Amino acid sequence: MKNKQLVENILKHVGGTANIATAAHCMTRLRLNLKDTSLVDEAALNQVDGVMGVVNKGKQTQIVIGTDVANVYKDFIELTGLSEEAAVEENLDDVKSDLKKKKGNLLTGFFETIAGIFNPIVPALAGAGLVRAILTIAVVFGLDSSGNTYFVINTIANGIFTFLPFLLAASAAKQFKMNQFVALTICAAMMSGSWAGLIAEGTTTFSFLAIPFTVVNYSSSVLPMVFAIWFASWVERMIDKFIPGALKIILVPCLTMLIATPIALMTIGPVANWVGLQLAAVVTVLFEKGGVFAGLIYGGIYSAMVVLGIHHGMVPVLVQGITTQGFNYISPASGSANMAQAGAAFGVWLKSKNPKTKTIAASATIAAVTGVTEPAIYGINFKFKKPFMAAAIGGACGGAFASFFALKAYAMGGPSFLNFAMFIGDNPSNVWLVMAAFAISFIVSAVLTVVFGFDENR
Repeated sequence: MKNKQLVENILKHVGGTANIATAAHCMTRLRLNLKDTSLVDEAALNQVDGVMGVVNKGKQTQIVIGTDVANVYKDFIELTGLSEEAAVEENLDDVKSDLKKKKGNLLTGFFETIAGIFNPIVPALAGAGLVRAILTIAVVFGLDSSGNTYFVINTIANGIFTFLPFLLAASAAKQFKMNQFVALTICAAMMSGSWAGLIAEGTTTFSFLAIPFTVVNYSSSVLPMVFAIWFASWVERMIDKFIPGALKIILVPCLTMLIATPIALMTIGPVANWVGLQLAAVVTVLFEKGGVFAGLIYGGIYSAMVVLGIHHGMVPVLVQGITTQGFNYISPASGSANMAQAGAAFGVWLKSKNPKTKTIAASATIAAVTGVTEPAIYGINFKFKKPFMAAAIGGACGGAFASFFALKAYAMGGPSFLNFAMFIGDNPSNVWLVMAAFAISFIVSAVLTVVFGFDENR
């Protein structure tokens, strides 16, 4: 067992196996729900080789391991005999924990819901974005953009954006605890080619029960389907309360569709579509008109947003921008903040005299450069404070550079040096300027961390 010593040391300082109710992991952390948190020796845990840091969340103790956490978790389960749990989304459980502590906090609930809906579909969006980038590179190297091969690959890349509402409907139904197949049926009705046909004929308004409404093509839309399914889930629950058990399987889906779909078509869909378009337009204007200051502010505060878990709230804006405009201005600035965290961790590696700190900083730097910033944030920078501030300044510098040149992301994904393909688009210089923004963030953060130093005894 490769990680036996590490697991045994962790158990020793959390009160042993008997004190653990459940154990799970995310991308970088081992998450232990404990029966008695007073048995945790946090100082000793921080000194264990292989542990990058410790984060306490009420009854849950989160031990930052890094990108090797999945292997450590396997050995942990084998050694303790605990039941294996599904991997959790980064920060999502933190939001849920806060929500339980702050019942009635609508803002907290909003971020939890947004994360729950959009996180599951981000890998598909990122993968399609990469396919699009590969296609762009292939054209540069001679692929015929009018040929059949280009047509097929382009269809693969763009298919998800055309039928994005179906993915959102399935994900939203799961989040709102609604029958997913009923949700998909409502989505199919709203996405029907009949509406596109009416629009093609020049029809802009239609009516239902003599009530007029605006005809909208919901292909590639984001917010309409989320709000439509939220409303449908409420309708489904209300109907379910009054329908006798034997009739539920037929009448609940039928009445849910008959009530929710027309209302979604007449009110929720058109309004949400307008809001989504305006939201994307406002963000675009802010970055286009705000220039340097837009990127300066966003790049500077993004890491703090990650710590608070509220960066999930920007995902719909990113998706809306990609689907309606084909790009967004936000990812180059947020990517600059990510690379600033990498730079600050690298600065700690350069400055530190402690062998363990240097080892953790080196590992965190590598992870952050690939887009996984949590080891850098929690294991190094936030822990020592000054490096985190240096990263905020570095992120602001890189974000300002990105905004000055109006740099864009053409796909979804975790912005980083490794994921450069998401910045490849019509302008050949865009990707190189984004890499320059990332380099500025990295270098500024590293230099400031070395210059200002930090207290290794924290």
